[in-house]
Amino acid sequence: MNRILFFSDNKELLAFWSSILSEHYQIDTLLDTDSDFTADITLVDAEKLINNDDLLSLFKTKSSRFLIIGNNWSEDNQINALTHGAAGYCDKSESAKLLMLAIERILKGDIWIRRHLVSRVIGSLVQMKPDSIDSNAEQNSADSIKLLATLSNRESEVANKIRSGDSNKVIAEALFISERTVKAHLTSIFKKLKVPDRLHLALFIKEFG
Repeated sequence: MNRILFFSDNKELLAFWSSILSEHYQIDTLLDTDSDFTADITLVDAEKLINNDDLLSLFKTKSSRFLIIGNNWSEDNQINALTHGAAGYCDKSESAKLLMLAIERILKGDIWIRRHLVSRVIGSLVQMKPDSIDSNAEQNSADSIKLLATLSNRESEVANKIRSGDSNKVIAEALFISERTVKAHLTSIFKKLKVPDRLHLALFIKEFG
């Protein structure tokens, strides 16, 4: 059973999380982020981050994926959290069903963020310095270059457009193909490069392309 930690001082929020997740997951409350802890997902009350920006460093140093739960958090805050390594953002006003879906997607290795923000997250990540992105490039570069060589010319064009943060619509217009064709190319690219989504694809191309 997957383990989920709750990180919040809000008793009502903790009770809500517990009521909808306790039947499906092993749950516990995280009290001290300075200690070693492991979890499949940690739900983080955005108020914790507002009061302590240093907590953003947790997202890359702990053995957990982090889903931030906020109250009308700004898009800039959401993007900042994702670029620091968070796996997603969900608003407190969202339904229990949507929170469950977010957790399921993150457990599968995906990210959870509004679709129109994905290109902005990718754009921010590819502009960051290489040493600010967690990567195993030295170990995997040879294998990764071989995987890139399996892409067709058109797939390479699509992959590089993703690296630039372009949406499917923008890619379709630039390459004079349909959005459906773009999606088909992406499905093939994800499979060939063994990446789960466009965010990981953008990072892959940045590191090895």
